[in-house]
Amino acid sequence: MRAGVVCALAAVAALGTTAASAGPRVTVSGGRIEGFGDGDLNIFLGIPYAKPPVGDFRWRAPAQVGPWQGVLATTRYSPACYQTEGRSFGPFTDEFVNVGRRSEDCLYLNVWSPSKSGRKRPVLLYIHGGGFGSGSTSVPVYDASGLARKGVVVVTINYRLGVFGFLAHPALTAESPLKSSGNYGILDMIAALKWVRVNIDRFGGDPANVTISGQSAGAAAVSDLLVSPAAKGLFARAVIQSGPSLGVQSRTLAQAEKIGQGVSERLGVRSVGELRHLSADTLLAATAVNPPAKGSTPQILMAPNIDRKIIAWNPESADGRVISDVPVMAGYNHDEAFIFGTPSGVTPQQFEDYVSSRYGDFAARFLTVYPHANGEEASQSMDDIGRDRYMSQLVLWAERHAAAQKAALYLYEFNHRYPGSDPSRFRAFHTAEVPYVLGALTINGVKFTADDRQVADQIKTRWVNFMTKGEPNDGASPTWPEWHRAPGRIMLLHSRPEVGWPVSSKIRFDVFRDYVAAGGKLSLF
Repeated sequence: MRAGVVCALAAVAALGTTAASAGPRVTVSGGRIEGFGDGDLNIFLGIPYAKPPVGDFRWRAPAQVGPWQGVLATTRYSPACYQTEGRSFGPFTDEFVNVGRRSEDCLYLNVWSPSKSGRKRPVLLYIHGGGFGSGSTSVPVYDASGLARKGVVVVTINYRLGVFGFLAHPALTAESPLKSSGNYGILDMIAALKWVRVNIDRFGGDPANVTISGQSAGAAAVSDLLVSPAAKGLFARAVIQSGPSLGVQSRTLAQAEKIGQGVSERLGVRSVGELRHLSADTLLAATAVNPPAKGSTPQILMAPNIDRKIIAWNPESADGRVISDVPVMAGYNHDEAFIFGTPSGVTPQQFEDYVSSRYGDFAARFLTVYPHANGEEASQSMDDIGRDRYMSQLVLWAERHAAAQKAALYLYEFNHRYPGSDPSRFRAFHTAEVPYVLGALTINGVKFTADDRQVADQIKTRWVNFMTKGEPNDGASPTWPEWHRAPGRIMLLHSRPEVGWPVSSKIRFDVFRDYVAAGGKLSLF
């Protein structure tokens, strides 16, 4: 089996070897690579950062990629890590979900770097979202050309997903040198960070100034990396986009192992060796979770677990501790609460039923502070209570984090309508900020306007400031307040940015605070 992996790598290298080309070339730890130029950028797509996690390497920590012969062409995205085929739903049209080719051989990364030489540049390592079960760097919204043109180096990475990245099992734990299992996707991210530490200076990047960033599941992964002993020292700053205290269930290793045992029992296998010999489609079918039906909450079966080694503790824990005390920027989008758009035409009874089902014994208090005497009030309160839920969670997380950590903290809310299939319905939905952050405003079929480009430019400028010096200000107005100095004040990012309080009223926030203190749970959806 291992011989087959070596042969596969050799074949990939041979296919990528070119005799001569005008493309930019760089020597990395595995050998020479050749990318392509795009105006003022050098772009390298599909650089291997670990051995293919196939055959006997399935469900093992990523291993260092072996050297290849000749020059490896890095001019197209690698396959996405194996997953169910992406399909559009709600506001998530093709540019958000189309992952293209899929394979277990997927541990590759991409680099965008300014072609002009000069000082060492800040580096952003970006982790895609997708509920830990879907997504890929090849998805159009992750094209990082626009951000790199602001003078930084951007790296996007694939990491193992679903059952391939997060299956825990007692037998896998027993065979592991760390006596852990189920965090293979997180280990992939750490391996990519180590690759960046060794190689990024060859692309003009500063290995001592790496910012990690991610959205949705990628944001949860950033939170995991902040409490990972294995990731300490590999990054200098962090950006958490939708967001801290996301609500992804943090299972213990033992709980994750029990799920893995259930999977193996359903498949009728008795050993890890048998599991490794099953086809990818068989494993996927046994664990696949479909996109949510309208009105339902996304389900995540396979996700990182708290093993006390790779992930030291629950990153959403009440004490707010992290292992890497670095500057953090974090936030949410204005319209994330309802995946299929904020409900309209809500009746008072429908609003009362929703609040009662969601908040139980606290429903009466919530209904007191969210007026709903008629349909107009009920619809507005439905919108408000959805947003207030996760923005209150953001404030509560910030209070815990700031009390435990010394490094700077900056919070935001993104509020700009994405010009997709139905902007008036979906508005600034979950993931809508990604193309503005990465500058991916050349997506086919999407009619971005001058206003979109202005919003993207001011956001990219703020992000580059943060990557460069750990704070997003450069003298432009308004000044983005740092949480320790101005608790409760956040940046509201839209065409005319302003500073404000993140919840619709202080009295409503107090109800959410009391609800959490009484044991209530808040989550994004």
